[in-house]
Amino acid sequence: MHREDVPTRKSGAENYRDPEKKKFLYGQQEGKCNGCRVLFPYRNMTVDHETPQSKGGGDNIENLQLLCGACNSMKGAGTQEELIVRLKEAGVNYR
Repeated sequence: MHREDVPTRKSGAENYRDPEKKKFLYGQQEGKCNGCRVLFPYRNMTVDHETPQSKGGGDNIENLQLLCGACNSMKGAGTQEELIVRLKEAGVNYR
């Protein structure tokens, strides 16, 4: 059996993977991961949703941030607030 109502992205929806957004965020964050606050090369940063899409977060620039691979893995499907708690528990000084 195949679905007849296959979900699709809304037309005109913002694409959070747009390279221009990543460049903007890299400049805004001064090259630092928004989790551990360590400076990383542009290529090592990943675009992440502060509030995950699964929890109602959108693709708008205000909900996007750059994280290093380690922080992105630690955050998983959690929120930014949950990541900060995990970082503090791990002994990472946040801001």
